[in-house]
Amino acid sequence: MRRSIPQIISLVAIVAGLVLFVVTMLGIDRTETLIQVRRLGIALPLALIPGTLWHLLRAAGWYVCFPPENRPSYWRVFRVRLAADGVGYFTIRGVASEPLRIVLLMGHVSPVVSTAASVLERTAMGIMSVVGVGVFAAFAVSSDMLPTAWQEVFRGIAITAVVVLFFSFLFLMRTGRYFGPLVERVYARTQWRWAGGRTVRAISAVEDLFLKLARTDARRLQLLVLLSIACYWLMAFEVFLVFWAIGQPISLWIGTIVETFWRSASVAGGAIPGNLGALEASHVAVVKALGLAGGGTLALFRRFRSLLFATLGLALYPRDSVVAPPPAPPAPAPPPASTP
Repeated sequence: MRRSIPQIISLVAIVAGLVLFVVTMLGIDRTETLIQVRRLGIALPLALIPGTLWHLLRAAGWYVCFPPENRPSYWRVFRVRLAADGVGYFTIRGVASEPLRIVLLMGHVSPVVSTAASVLERTAMGIMSVVGVGVFAAFAVSSDMLPTAWQEVFRGIAITAVVVLFFSFLFLMRTGRYFGPLVERVYARTQWRWAGGRTVRAISAVEDLFLKLARTDARRLQLLVLLSIACYWLMAFEVFLVFWAIGQPISLWIGTIVETFWRSASVAGGAIPGNLGALEASHVAVVKALGLAGGGTLALFRRFRSLLFATLGLALYPRDSVVAPPPAPPAPAPPPASTP
């Protein structure tokens, strides 16, 4: 049986991730890592606090993106997001996460509303993450903590972030609509059915609502910026806590450098489900570049934390989200034929 191109890409990504994972695990000091993991086990509840707060704040970011008149409860938003991300964790770039969010809110929120809110949250948080990566990568280059070769790596990260931000703002600063007019021109010239069908009309409706939510409430955008900054610092603080727990205290600034490199590496390793191998290799490499030990322990902790919350999301998903329609009543029996 011939495999499709997406299947081949998925297979190659999984194999590459497994190779990266095995090579990274063979290259660390396993005895020292086991000793550090035992130390970390005592402080595990404390080390999990930043990750828990991160999930709570990301859910809050999605919550505020809903229009006030169509906003579900925060608890439902939190559970839906956790469940969708739990499934998406095991897929390439988490592609299953976004559609599942919409499905799990059906019956409570219009798909157009939930899609627009999800796009707004992802866009705002994504742009602010790129801003953070660019700023902290530039500061890392100017510091003397990294070897020359690694300063070049972080310089490349900073330049890439600037380029991405430039094109993002160039696109977002346009006035008017983006997708709708393009499809309408295509349909007017070609009369293609797909350009005038229900799917395209739904996408145009999502775009209209997204632009309305993004352009009519400055306070919403300010809150998303603050939440994104808080999430970034929480992950840097998680690095700080793990190293403190294993007896190798570091500064919060070093934790930020580690988090910055991991965010950049996670994009490159996004084709691998769960970033298997990419997570371990990136953490071990940047920690070693900083002249520290404990990269393997940090990677194993973050793998455990991700699997823990993915499992929790699958356990807590709202089972009443998708309700099957009631069965149709039986058709009435036809009246008996009249006897002549």
